[in-house]
Amino acid sequence: MFRGRDEFRIKRMKDQMRAKGIDYLILRIAENVLYTTGYWPIFGASMAVVPLEGEATIFYVEGEQEFVADSWVQDARPYKFFDLEQLANPTRDFSKMLKGLWKEKGYNAKGTIGYEASFELVAANNVSAESRVPTQCSFDMLFTTFPEAKFVDASDAIRKARIVKSPLEVELIQTACDIGAFGYAAGRELMIPGVSEAEVSGAVEGRMYGKGVGYNGVRRARGYCFAMSGPNSAISWRPFCIASARKLERGDVVLLELDGFADGYFFDLTRTMSVGEPTPRAQEIWGIVNEAVDAALKIVKPGTPASELNRVAQQVIVDRGHGAHFVHHVGHGVGLQFHEPPTLHPQSKELLEEGMTFAVEPAIYIQGWGGVRIEENVVVTKDGYRSLCAYTRSL
Repeated sequence: MFRGRDEFRIKRMKDQMRAKGIDYLILRIAENVLYTTGYWPIFGASMAVVPLEGEATIFYVEGEQEFVADSWVQDARPYKFFDLEQLANPTRDFSKMLKGLWKEKGYNAKGTIGYEASFELVAANNVSAESRVPTQCSFDMLFTTFPEAKFVDASDAIRKARIVKSPLEVELIQTACDIGAFGYAAGRELMIPGVSEAEVSGAVEGRMYGKGVGYNGVRRARGYCFAMSGPNSAISWRPFCIASARKLERGDVVLLELDGFADGYFFDLTRTMSVGEPTPRAQEIWGIVNEAVDAALKIVKPGTPASELNRVAQQVIVDRGHGAHFVHHVGHGVGLQFHEPPTLHPQSKELLEEGMTFAVEPAIYIQGWGGVRIEENVVVTKDGYRSLCAYTRSL
């Protein structure tokens, strides 16, 4: 769906290029192509060229033209990825395309070119099972194609541009959160003894796919849910979650970690639910975590140190006697990835800015019993914050 030309993103990226002395960006990573053009590559073998002066150019895999139509870029050029006459090699093909573009547009072959040298973490693309990223062979191709150019790592400039979201981006993240809420509704329907964690997770993901595609014009939507129940939920502090074949039992707390996207914009949410009536202990722990979320959100506004959100949330949990059960920092940015800057960590040096979007996720993990985490996604407004997910936090 074409959502319009995003002047906010264009300006932020070009301001960063100007500050870093970059004349041209050559982008291969799908999320950066999306950020600078409005087109989210499916197969991952597309490229965007963004000049400091003038309009961008897209080179895309033939067959993706209906999705290229989502872009505000007018100069979009297809190429054949599959060809019976020769093996696929986008690196080889891109060299020819770039040489032709520089000649056609009169670009300076001795200018400063920014490229994505330091993106070690990238978002999954639409296929999800594979992500195509540029590596040294791609970089060597650029150096050979433009032997007189100056090359600089543009990764930091790209991240600085991306950290503050445009209204259009915020709308997409909120739409993604809405789709996540569809999934959580499906999960709550299966808080039944005897249902497995994997069954709950599959139902959540299926509901998101089924109801998400077509919602608010979304063409691509997926979710990744990990339900962890009873004592399994106590190990959700790890930097990954796994749903198992364990059957839910009455009185369990079930932690549902849920990540997902809508047309290339990601959310990261967590809700904790009860199988049957919540036990007094579950209600107590949930209440402490919910209080910690509210304490962190209360201080959200432009200029607040990101580290302060961690401090106040952690203090609530410490004051309630569960300091030993608070084991990870309290949040991170969401958007073109579901883990991106800013980081809500005790050592963070970032200050909140209007338009930043992030997750706040304090938690308590008690080995042998279970874990409770509540994760909200919000956007910083001029005088506070706005929640991006309307789904209930309740057990």
